[in-house]
Amino acid sequence: MMDRRSLRLRSPSLTASSVAAVAAAMLVAAPVPAVAGGTRSISVSDHEDLDRGETEGAAIESSGRVTVGFAPKRGELSDATSAFSCLGGKDEVLVGTADTAAIHRISLGRRGKSKGAVQSERVVEVPGVVVTAMATLPGGDVVVASLPGGTLRRLDKRGKLHDFATLPVEQVWALKVHDGKLYAGTGPKGELFAMSLAGKDPKVVLDDDDKHIMSLLSVGDTLLVGTAPGARLLRPSDEPGGVLLKDFSGDEIRTMALTRQGLLVAVNTFDNRQLGSVEALTQNLARTSLTGKPPAGDLQQARPPKANAAVYHLDLGPGRDPDRATEAPWDEWFKRDGQYFTSMLALDDTGTVLLASSADGKVYRLRGARDAATVADFEERQTTALCRANKGPIFATVGQGAAAYNLQASSADKALYRSKVFDTKQPSDFGAVVLRGLGPLTARARVGPNDEPDDRWSDWTTIKLTSEPGAGFRGDLGVLSRRRYLQLELGLASPSAEVRDFELFYAPENLAPRLSEVKISRPSFESDGKREPSTKVTIRWKADARDDDDLVYDVRARPEGTGETQWIPLHDDDEPLTKRELSWDLSTVPNGIYEVEVVASDEPTNGATKARTDELRSAPFVVDRQRPRIEDLRVAGGKITATVRDTGGYVHDVAYRIDDGPFHTAVASDGLFDEPSETISIVVPKLRTGTHRVVLRARDSFGNLETAATIATIE
Repeated sequence: MMDRRSLRLRSPSLTASSVAAVAAAMLVAAPVPAVAGGTRSISVSDHEDLDRGETEGAAIESSGRVTVGFAPKRGELSDATSAFSCLGGKDEVLVGTADTAAIHRISLGRRGKSKGAVQSERVVEVPGVVVTAMATLPGGDVVVASLPGGTLRRLDKRGKLHDFATLPVEQVWALKVHDGKLYAGTGPKGELFAMSLAGKDPKVVLDDDDKHIMSLLSVGDTLLVGTAPGARLLRPSDEPGGVLLKDFSGDEIRTMALTRQGLLVAVNTFDNRQLGSVEALTQNLARTSLTGKPPAGDLQQARPPKANAAVYHLDLGPGRDPDRATEAPWDEWFKRDGQYFTSMLALDDTGTVLLASSADGKVYRLRGARDAATVADFEERQTTALCRANKGPIFATVGQGAAAYNLQASSADKALYRSKVFDTKQPSDFGAVVLRGLGPLTARARVGPNDEPDDRWSDWTTIKLTSEPGAGFRGDLGVLSRRRYLQLELGLASPSAEVRDFELFYAPENLAPRLSEVKISRPSFESDGKREPSTKVTIRWKADARDDDDLVYDVRARPEGTGETQWIPLHDDDEPLTKRELSWDLSTVPNGIYEVEVVASDEPTNGATKARTDELRSAPFVVDRQRPRIEDLRVAGGKITATVRDTGGYVHDVAYRIDDGPFHTAVASDGLFDEPSETISIVVPKLRTGTHRVVLRARDSFGNLETAATIATIE
């Protein structure tokens, strides 16, 4: 069983059973379906729901509990606007920055008032706009890559830069010391270079079809390679293209990590599938190009590219065989929509991994497919890199506001959990908020007219909570003004406090339903059909509930031009009509012109006193069940003649037959059937001598049939 505060430190170093944590939680929840009286609620409970909010000094456990965690300490990086990469050392870490490419040394203060504080020192400025990768050489010097260009530089222990190697590439994304050589993952040709540890004799040892080699990881004697934009996992071999181990569905393998249990790979998929690594980095830095001017204005307004991300795990087996990646199953440990993952750090050899995200400065802790917790939520837009000083402090760097956080700072005495902004879709009255957890807890809320709190929002209002046996805590949000948007803040006022879930109730303004169409569909008929169409018509209508209320309908008809008292109900009042169509039998309806009216009501949701309605009438339509008349039917001079008349519509078609033969189509004398009265003149084939029975069949535009017969004598 996981301890309630399993994210806290129990010693200055981070062990397999205790991970440093700060937590941030975000609520996101879909409104619960409406109930009687128009009441709705928003419920927030599991880790994914809570992870869409913000916290200060709190952790979100994988079980969905918000607990008091740690308050990480922040250190500014002077003369920098964004941190991008970091490299762990013995007692400190190095951080590479962007906009002004530079390397900063990060450490913790050891004496006096600065003890435990995050201290930064700018070591050296690097040519270019961003330090993308660093690697430590066996002697302690550091190889540095920066964009744009393929020049590698060596940073010595005195903080001086020296040329190390020049590669014929535009970007260097990853550096790794492996098996006595330095490897460099580059773009835009997808080449992996190997060189001596002195930077001599760089050679291409892998040339992939993908444009960029984004990540490198050593697994024993094997070097693993992650690419973009195809998200391919490879290893070098004697063949120029290496060995393809796994082709993931995604755009890039940004970061990898190794534990005793296996291999973890983070795969990012951008919403814009054409967005490459260079374009993504450019967008992150709020630039028009990597060589363009530094961004003007507030960097906090820059938004990372939209993406979805997943972490996959592979059991490497007892021999840690990377080639198992080709055939062994990969398990999806963790996924998030609306963000991408930037860095992973294995904290121990038993499976605990930290994962950095582009979303709101979040850091997740993974311990398996069912154990994911949010352990940090920084004020900056995204966490860019994770590293640690030997077995000591763990640091997280952040972009769009260059800083480094010590995740192993002191335990928080209290914590805050601030929900996402809830949208109730229209101005609403608010009711109770019900929390399940352990006290002491506090609550505040504020409301406003838009989804980004600003000066148009109300001030925070304290919500008094009362403890209810078996029901947790309850507060009244009714003191808030009627507005559309609401945000809730929960305070955990002691180290033992926690929030497990909560639900808030509201009643939105009732919007009237909206009808947009009422149509009458008559049964079709075939011109050569021998039967009249059904007497039933179908009435269909389109209705929009607008606020998701349940609707019922009243359908009625009346002769056109009559008063309101002439409406005739078309369905049984004892059984509410909820479908958006109705069958109407016209067999007993007198001929005439009628109109149908549909009335929509949201009474099932809002009750009779608060229900709202909308009504809409159909276009006038004709009820005509009177058959056409066939007059003056004669057979003479080799012709059949007659006049067909219809009073409700027009003559649709006429056919004739002689004796028991088939019906043949007749043509109107003027060539068109388009009038209420048509004359027919049919030339008949030569008949044998004797008596013949001639039948004429006429149909009107509503499918009503009439027949007439006459006897013709041929001499």
